[in-house]
Formats: sequence, structure tokens, C-alpha cells
Amino acid sequence: MVKGLNNIYKTLIILVSLGVGGCTSWSWNDTKVDMNNRLISAPGEKQFCAVYFLRPLTERAMGFSDNVLTIDLNGSKLLTLEKGDYTLVYMRPRVSATMTVKNETEVGPYWKVKDMAKKYEFGFKAGETYFIVLKPVDGEFRGVYFTAKNVDLFTAKQLAKNLRAAGEARKVPLDTL
Repeated sequence: MVKGLNNIYKTLIILVSLGVGGCTSWSWNDTKVDMNNRLISAPGEKQFCAVYFLRPLTERAMGFSDNVLTIDLNGSKLLTLEKGDYTLVYMRPRVSATMTVKNETEVGPYWKVKDMAKKYEFGFKAGETYFIVLKPVDGEFRGVYFTAKNVDLFTAKQLAKNLRAAGEARKVPLDTL
């Protein structure tokens, strides 16, 4: 009986070790900028603007809406943004740009998965810094969608206190501005 328990404990220790080892090697950060996007400023380019994208945490779990957001600019993928992250993108200026925020959500009384997409218009001037906050709106049976709003530096810094810097934002975190 004791020998059987020892084997069970050994098996559990091995499984836990493998699980913990797997978790530590797994990358949870799916925030990535698509460097092939034509709106990304090339290194050494004189005319550019800095745009921080912030995705705050939520009070509660929101199902599929907690997954990575995809952000397109003028119909071309710009970045993916993980919940609880913020990142920095150096972009070419635009008088007008259509930003599309895409996410998965559950809709209806039977909780079917649906892709949501909301469009927002922004202008980006050379030499300026922008702080765009992406927040979920719970439409109940219609699903969750995200709003994109430009905020001031103070508001961005307050939000960033509870977020992880990703990508270029690690080099220029908001608390250094």
C-alpha cells in the first residue's frame, strides 16, 4: 500500500514539474507589431509620430473577448494586443486613418462565437505622441466590442501603472515621459 502511494506521489511530482516547466517556457505575450505594415516608420525616417496602444485589464473575465485584439490601420494589419499590455508604434503621419479593432466574442442566448470589428477615425501628425486606449464594451447578447479613444498623457500614465510594457514600449515606458 505504501509502495503504491509512493508511485502515485512520484508520478504527481513528475507531472507538476513538467507542467511548471512548460508554463515557464511558454510566452504569454502575444502583443506584436507587424513591421511589414507600410504605415510603420522606417529607422532614420525624419517624419514620424509615436503612438502608444493601451489595453487595460478588466474587472472580470470576459470569455473570448479576453483573447488578443487585432488592430488594422487603413485595411492593413498593424498589431495584435494582449489584455493587460501596452506597446509603442512609430508611424508615418496621416491626416486621416481608419483604425479597425477586431476581436472574438460570444453572442446570443446560445453563446456562439462571432468576430466583431469596430472602426474609428484618427489623424496622426508628425512629431506628436498619441495614447490610444482600447476598452471593452459589454453588449450582453450582442457580444463584446472595443472602443478606441485618444487620451492625454496623465490618463495614459495612470492606466499604464497596472499594465505590462511590450515591444518598443519596453525601451520607452510611459512612466519615463
